[in-house]
Amino acid sequence: FLDPEYLNSTGFWSFFLVGGAFGFFAMSWNLSTYLLLGGYFSFLASLSRPFFKFCINNALLPLSVFFFYCGLVVRFYRLETEWWYVGQSLSGLILGLVVSLFIYAIYFNLTNRDISYYIPKHRERPPNMGPGQTGRRNTPGKISQRVQPLAPRLVSHLNNPYGVENYLNLKLQTRIVRSVAHYDTSMLQSIFRQNHTNAILIQFIAIASLAVLGFLIDQPLFQIPAGASFLIMLSLLVAIIGAVSYWFSEWRLALLVLLLGAINLLTSGPWVKLGNQAYGLDYQTQASYSEDRLESLYGSKQLTDDLANTVAILENWKARQPEEKPPFVIVCASGGGLTAALWATHVAQSIDQCSNREFLRRTALMTGASGGMLGLGYLREAYLNDPNFAENATIRLDRISRDMLNPVAFSIVSNDLFLPLTQIEVGGKKYRRDRAYGFERELGLNTNFVLHKPLWSYREAEQQALIPLLFITPSIVDDGRRLVISPQGVSYMTAPPAAMRGKLPLLPDMVDFRWLLQEQDADSLRFSTALRMNATYPYVLPLVRLPTSPTIRVMDAGYRDNYGIASAVRFVSVFEGWIKANTSGVHIVQISAFRESEEDKQRMDRRGVVESLFSPVGVAGNILGVQILDQEGLLGQLANQLGSDFFHLHRFNYQPHQDDPLQTSVSLHLTDQERRQVLQALDGKDIQRRIDQLLQVLR
Repeated sequence: FLDPEYLNSTGFWSFFLVGGAFGFFAMSWNLSTYLLLGGYFSFLASLSRPFFKFCINNALLPLSVFFFYCGLVVRFYRLETEWWYVGQSLSGLILGLVVSLFIYAIYFNLTNRDISYYIPKHRERPPNMGPGQTGRRNTPGKISQRVQPLAPRLVSHLNNPYGVENYLNLKLQTRIVRSVAHYDTSMLQSIFRQNHTNAILIQFIAIASLAVLGFLIDQPLFQIPAGASFLIMLSLLVAIIGAVSYWFSEWRLALLVLLLGAINLLTSGPWVKLGNQAYGLDYQTQASYSEDRLESLYGSKQLTDDLANTVAILENWKARQPEEKPPFVIVCASGGGLTAALWATHVAQSIDQCSNREFLRRTALMTGASGGMLGLGYLREAYLNDPNFAENATIRLDRISRDMLNPVAFSIVSNDLFLPLTQIEVGGKKYRRDRAYGFERELGLNTNFVLHKPLWSYREAEQQALIPLLFITPSIVDDGRRLVISPQGVSYMTAPPAAMRGKLPLLPDMVDFRWLLQEQDADSLRFSTALRMNATYPYVLPLVRLPTSPTIRVMDAGYRDNYGIASAVRFVSVFEGWIKANTSGVHIVQISAFRESEEDKQRMDRRGVVESLFSPVGVAGNILGVQILDQEGLLGQLANQLGSDFFHLHRFNYQPHQDDPLQTSVSLHLTDQERRQVLQALDGKDIQRRIDQLLQVLR
């Protein structure tokens, strides 16, 4: 909302669209409240343009929110001392709001009828002054009304029950509310009914327009800022609630429950598959997923072959090193949205440049979660195929940090809500289209589609050790295991070494993706899809449904291992013998974002009674904190196992200052200020000292 981006830039037009969406939101709220409450202010029906006067007198809340929003924009850009940008932003915001309201004004001015339509210029005596009176209206273009007396009880109930004494007219002048007891009841009801019909009609027009825009979602011109998409989504929510409440009154809650139940029943059947799919996989068949099948790898020929193949890869890696016993480098990158992606890319390629291209050559394995793996995956691809790898370092930083939130947000509003059954074709196979496709397409646009290749395309380069091994480890929602995605056979990662050798009856805690889905074209999985599966934060991106029986779903790797440490420790434990015999030591380079945070002790001391009731279960919501402590234990055990002289840990953590009012966000969008903060963090004294220590090992 504070830094909306449109067509890869933030400025007048991006704020113009957000302002227009805010006007749409405000008018949706006005329309819904007019539907539900307008009839209680029956004096409105006796005024010209009753809906406009209702909006004026109903404007306090939306205007307060809008001015508060403008104040936040001023505060946001004031910190950068870019006052010219403040003027540009506010002018776009205000003009967008005015244009949106003007369009609504034209519509209602052309369609709404007020009391002047029903009453002739020279009308007879007011009909309700006495019972039994009738009147005839023969003025051309006017509708005759049957005169009905208005009972005192009805008058007391409908005639201004809230006791409103004054209102503002179109000129913002105060006027006194007059009684409408002398007007024909049916005439007043006709005015409200006709206005309500027009209000509902424009709501349907807006929804239909969004559905049409869903077909144009791939066009950058129609990918509006994420802030505007969220406002439109709120507008639709308000409109739907208002319409259902208007039509069904006290039955609205029961109807909503029945509707949700019916939708769930229809979509849970075998004939409807609405879950997201992994692009490249074959969903015509299903792989068996059971503990018995997973445990069948223990001591199997598959395990023996995978171990031998990986040892051959390590031998090729060693052959490319300048010394007999080189340092064994593993890079672990944490999740954290585009901040983590930018930080991982920046740190890794900066160390590589400072070490004269030694860092990536000495790296044997990359692993991690979410945004960090987006950065490492993109960097590794460039290291393999970009002949100008060193010269294009700045370009990579720009590309990996470009916005990916707009297409995701707009897809939720347009495509996912109104076009849930549309399909796209990837690699000759058809899949359901949703916001996940928008995410991958935007990632492709940002990176020149270099990551849109099948998984198998990296196999030979990894086997020859031209690039490091890379393990993508999304979490399986249904049982908590981790899925290991690699073009190589990695069955040795599925359980602790003692269990794989049959010495301990331990359950497998990881699953080899290629082995599990070998009959479902696992090798054809699009690499960008694997990265997206690894970064599937709930609700932002849809959970991925795999072609297994029973069906399993995967989500963000951060659910189980947000820092990649667990995967790195497992790999080192499996190949401990080879590593000790052929390397000078293990060096885990942990590149993380938002790992450390200073706890506010005073805030803890000021907990209220209600908040304290929930404090015993607070640890359940602190997944990342629990992971950090668990992984500290894993690293300690690995250090004892290998020896303190053989194991080394190098940490590069990005953490915004606690006193920074604009702390970098965990999002798919970065502002220019956030980019600068992340890039400048590498110049910190502590980070520079850690880089120097690592360079002494690499040179």
